[in-house]
Amino acid sequence: MPNHRLIACVLLLFATPVLSARPQRSNSDQKTIEISATEKVQARAEIAAIKLGFQNQAATKDAAYSENTSSANKILQALLDAGVPSEAIETETLNLSQDQERFGPSSNRSAKFTASQQWQIHSKASDAQRIVDVAVAAGANQVEQVDWSVADDKELEAKAYAAALKRAKELAQQTAMQSGVKLGDLVSIVNSVNEVRFGRAGGRGMAMYAMAASPKMAMLKLQPGMVEREASVTVVFAIAP
Repeated sequence: MPNHRLIACVLLLFATPVLSARPQRSNSDQKTIEISATEKVQARAEIAAIKLGFQNQAATKDAAYSENTSSANKILQALLDAGVPSEAIETETLNLSQDQERFGPSSNRSAKFTASQQWQIHSKASDAQRIVDVAVAAGANQVEQVDWSVADDKELEAKAYAAALKRAKELAQQTAMQSGVKLGDLVSIVNSVNEVRFGRAGGRGMAMYAMAASPKMAMLKLQPGMVEREASVTVVFAIAP
């Protein structure tokens, strides 16, 4: 598959110049200019983490377990045959339980057993749709969510920090000029990076279940989301004498 090129765009949230009202003391009394700026950087998703599974009910424990194991093996084999590496498939949950009686002790309804398995599949964002289609066609009846990310998360964080720092320095220069003073040496930098992710296809498990149970219904189309990082910096510059 072709490599995805990281496409990033920088969005200005806010940048507030503040001329310090009180001098900060280091080696001598010195007035400073303090600037805070926040920037966002977005990039197209390159990696997908898909949570899907199979759930069934039966009258006995052995029947529920047997059906679930057989169906799960079929789903996993279909994914492997489709080219999904075995190391990209993680078992998240495995459950076998007896349903609680919901209608009171006098009910004539017999309790059933529920078995379920869920897996998380890691893939390229461009392969997510194909993986979901293969799994559902093989019998998967639960698709819980798709989380989107980028191949190099540190690079995206660095871009956000660099954008915030650049903007803070620009505003410090503007503030100094407008105040009729000369910007001196950089005294301090405080920064933070926050994670924000868009395009998460969560909460669609029931819709996918209905689609899996009705072959004539069109399959859900996944849209790779945007991954976003936000960085904030506060810089303090000395005012040159």
